[in-house]
Amino acid sequence: MQLVLACARAQLNPASAAKIVTAAEQPVDWLKAIDLASGHRLSPVLISQVQHHAAAKVPETIRHCFNERFRAHTIRNFELTRELLEILSLLERSDVDALAFKGPVLSQQLYGDLSLREFLDLDILVRPADAWTVIASLSAKGFEPQFILTRRQFARFQRIRFDMRLYHAVKRVPVEVHWALLTPGYSFSPAAQLSWESVETISIAGRSIKTFSDETQLLFSCLHQAKHNWLRLGRLMDLAALIRHSPAMDWQQIQNRAGSFGTARMIRVSLRLVQRLFQVTLPASIAEWVGDDVCSLKIAETILERLLLVNTTGDKPMSFDPLFRASIESLADRTFYWFDNILRPTPLEWALLPLPDRLYPLYYPIRVGRLVCKYTAGRLLARRMPRAAVS
Repeated sequence: MQLVLACARAQLNPASAAKIVTAAEQPVDWLKAIDLASGHRLSPVLISQVQHHAAAKVPETIRHCFNERFRAHTIRNFELTRELLEILSLLERSDVDALAFKGPVLSQQLYGDLSLREFLDLDILVRPADAWTVIASLSAKGFEPQFILTRRQFARFQRIRFDMRLYHAVKRVPVEVHWALLTPGYSFSPAAQLSWESVETISIAGRSIKTFSDETQLLFSCLHQAKHNWLRLGRLMDLAALIRHSPAMDWQQIQNRAGSFGTARMIRVSLRLVQRLFQVTLPASIAEWVGDDVCSLKIAETILERLLLVNTTGDKPMSFDPLFRASIESLADRTFYWFDNILRPTPLEWALLPLPDRLYPLYYPIRVGRLVCKYTAGRLLARRMPRAAVS
């Protein structure tokens, strides 16, 4: 973990490179190190930094393994980038506005290098009214939607979810089509039009691509990390890079949005983490604002302990407390959290038992029944597996 963190820090601050050499001089299980880095979406950063600063410390067979892995990773990133450009061209020909974010866009925007981020899929944001058309267009190009829905079902789906995943089996390309940034229903779910109010443009392979403004990107990054319980160092490294990349960041706008959307604690936790992990210097007023909330500091310390002390091997899954729920500030939103995760029906229930719209309320008990069966069966199977292993 010391090696992984040293490489991530050196990516942002070359003066930290000496720590890579120090970490590499310790007894390192290099294969576990790369697995751990990959779990944090940092394997290309680790390989790149080790090659530059500590190659002599790495056994020749491991160097060869790293080189092959980085080469395969780079080829894959370029394939995904090419696919993104083709999708954006398809949508442009259909007069559909789209913002690309995360993935290759963030890699180019923050690091100027498509190979230095580990991403697995492509993300685009379209206006809610265009979502059905976009999914239909991608389906015609071989992308299979996660759920096959009628137009009426999709309208219902849009009201309760914020994206649809599609997958091209031949190209092995997953795409997520978003029409919002977070699950509808939370008081802190940003309005769909927010992302379109201020748009930036970056260039990839000579092509201009529209993406989020720095302020929207920071808000989305904090919300996205909270939703996933701040599981990955790589996402925090991206946030630190975004702050350093954006000296003209409008922090007053971020504070105003944090207040209006009820996301202040999530933002404070994320900013505290990049302060601690990557020594990011925040404006004095923002640093004071971050430190004002004791609950945010406690959540950040819990995350640091989990990231740096608990899971120190790449072959064990990370354990975590429900930190997203802990970062939710209002009782109404905490109540909605349970409703959304336990009671709110999904297309899985719709497919299990198609019902006319007038009987839609029946999906709530069906949802609960399906979850009870799922987790009961899982526990019974877990109990039987050790006995089977003994016999």
